[in-house]
Amino acid sequence: MALSRWRDVWRRFTGRGAYPHELAFLLTIPLRRLIQPPGVLLRRLDLRRESNVLEIGPGPGYFSVAVARAVPSGRLVLYDLQREMLAKARRRLARHRAANAAFVQGDGARLPFRAGSFDVAFLVAVLGEVPDPEGCIESMRRVLRPGGLLSLTETIGDPDALTQDQARALVERKGFEVEAVFADRAGFTLNARSRSQHPG
Repeated sequence: MALSRWRDVWRRFTGRGAYPHELAFLLTIPLRRLIQPPGVLLRRLDLRRESNVLEIGPGPGYFSVAVARAVPSGRLVLYDLQREMLAKARRRLARHRAANAAFVQGDGARLPFRAGSFDVAFLVAVLGEVPDPEGCIESMRRVLRPGGLLSLTETIGDPDALTQDQARALVERKGFEVEAVFADRAGFTLNARSRSQHPG
């Protein structure tokens, strides 16, 4: 890879914006399982076997395998801006024989799903990367069923991370009521449900 290309990758890695797909391998290293085991997030998501789940910004699918296994009668839709990340996630889920996953590319502020399509929508270290976080939260509210769960996780050390106060203020402005906040050495997870029926 040319030096100028690596400079661009480094800039995206250390600055704001989408995590560079060229460094996706860092998101699945074994050390991460000690710091941020998928099972911890899984317990926070309130999943049922038949849940329909939307994961925004799955990267290479670090959490996706565990979520897909937890909803064997439901489905997991992985939605990412980067085609390359979706390809990595698709390969990872195929290796783990997760047949109930779908992969869709697009912008987080304009989700192309019908209203009320999902029981749970979650993001891990993603919302700060989205150019329009308010639009993203509004769009998630629309595609969640009434009473569906929005779960937002931020990690320590992420240059794009929102604080707990910022995350709470954002979701409350967009019609959600915070149900629980879980904090640990890796960061925090904020769970919220819509206060009323989704729009339109």
